[in-house]
Amino acid sequence: MEDILNMPKTNILLKRLYHVDASSINRLQKLACLNGESRTKIEAFSAYVWKIMVNTFEEGHRNSKMGWLVDGRTRICGDNHSMSNYIGNVLSVAVGEASVGELKQSSISDIAKIVHQAISKVTNKAHFLDLIDWIECHRPGLMLSKIVLGHGGPGLVLSSGRRFPVRQLDFGFGSPVLGTVCSTIERIGVAYMNQRPSARGDGSWTVSAILWPQLAAALESDRVFQPMSAAHLQLQ
Repeated sequence: MEDILNMPKTNILLKRLYHVDASSINRLQKLACLNGESRTKIEAFSAYVWKIMVNTFEEGHRNSKMGWLVDGRTRICGDNHSMSNYIGNVLSVAVGEASVGELKQSSISDIAKIVHQAISKVTNKAHFLDLIDWIECHRPGLMLSKIVLGHGGPGLVLSSGRRFPVRQLDFGFGSPVLGTVCSTIERIGVAYMNQRPSARGDGSWTVSAILWPQLAAALESDRVFQPMSAAHLQLQ
């Protein structure tokens, strides 16, 4: 609890909502697979974001971290069980770390390999059983990962809402045009993104983000991250 109360102040205050075209996602995945390895869309997207991010760092930062929230329910119980549509309670954070110089010089496929190796360490049943045992033994109470607290310099955590069925929802007046997340966090030690399928159903994504100004500017300077507009929501 003390670490949370003493979280260092940062300029990670900007909240943004982006649209990412399916064509951009597919292009990034192709770049991530150039070395012959199979990489997921999330791994490819993460590699791209990580490379953009380190180019916004001030001089003096030697290493960079990126984290991914991993749902443990499907790892422990499998995909087809009564709680498969829920997320929470059984979460872990996979953390990857690399030197800033290495990330700046590496290709998307090389960075995607680092991402894949970091996530693979957590996406298994043994990891979550060990985590549950540790919590049962230590009863630590409220705690946050070091990367979320901002320890070790600037970084970013990515979570996915890929199972959030925006397009399938209907509250009696048609399907929604946007499904998003809401955060009332006033202080955070790390940049944060949440990715999920857009309501368009065409393979595009909606991405919510909490960023520092330089990172927001860098992301928006490319065509991948498009600030959400009425046109993206097909309201025009």
